[in-house]
Amino acid sequence: MRAVFLAAVLFATSVLAETPIDERTAADPDGRVEISNVSGSVEVVGSNRDEVHVSGHLGKGTERLEFERDGSTVRVNVILEKKKKHRHVDDTDLLVSVPEGSRLTVTTVSAEIDIRGVAGSQRLQSVSGDIDTRAMDEDVEAKTVSGNVTVEGSGKSALLALTSVSGDIAVEDVAGEVIATVVSGDIEVSTDKLARARIKTTNGDVDLVAGLEQGARFEVETINGDLEIEFRGNVDAEFDIETFNGSIDNCFGPDPVRTSKYAPGKELRFREGDGSARVLIKTLNGGINICRD
Repeated sequence: MRAVFLAAVLFATSVLAETPIDERTAADPDGRVEISNVSGSVEVVGSNRDEVHVSGHLGKGTERLEFERDGSTVRVNVILEKKKKHRHVDDTDLLVSVPEGSRLTVTTVSAEIDIRGVAGSQRLQSVSGDIDTRAMDEDVEAKTVSGNVTVEGSGKSALLALTSVSGDIAVEDVAGEVIATVVSGDIEVSTDKLARARIKTTNGDVDLVAGLEQGARFEVETINGDLEIEFRGNVDAEFDIETFNGSIDNCFGPDPVRTSKYAPGKELRFREGDGSARVLIKTLNGGINICRD
């Protein structure tokens, strides 16, 4: 009997700890939606309705959900109890439906971010959480300190600016320009064609599979890591490749040469096709392999 009583108390406490959310407001089809959450998750889904609808639950330690519209901007903010601002709070999970053309800003501390079906620009930031989004033809900026960034595109041209301090970055089926920077982690890019790419990791490997648009510019660099690069389709580019301590393998033909008879460095410069694109590849400690896909 005592065990049943304790179970009932624990269940009731769990229910009380979570406050259900069901809020909605009319919104502009291409307006701005700003969302912030401390811990838990933020899932955003684009829809064909001109409204913002928030569901989910508030975790214990939160005071309320701030939900307001100011002109063309809708704000969704999780407000903590004042005494909890520097203490542990339970997870708050938000599911936010927005017009598919919305311009989106999401900020979290230790909450995961998942975006689907949003065609407008995205500004996504997390301190300790993964970011997973789908890119259309608008710019996407995603930053996380301790987490992974995953972007799946639709083949349309856009600017992607992606940063992780301690985590991996993975990009698939995008076009336009990709700027990806990692301090400690790997970068993987797979797409049919890019116009610009600036990819850099301090400690980690780079795996790049991409086609080169006419006049494309690629810069790929790592301090400690290997570079595996494969090009799709016709390759018309000037290549400038260098490693201080590592090998250079090239299936296009030319062999690398030593930069100095007193140092281990190697370099490779050659032209493939008409040389309209420019490819710069560099690593300090690691091997480089370039080939066709």
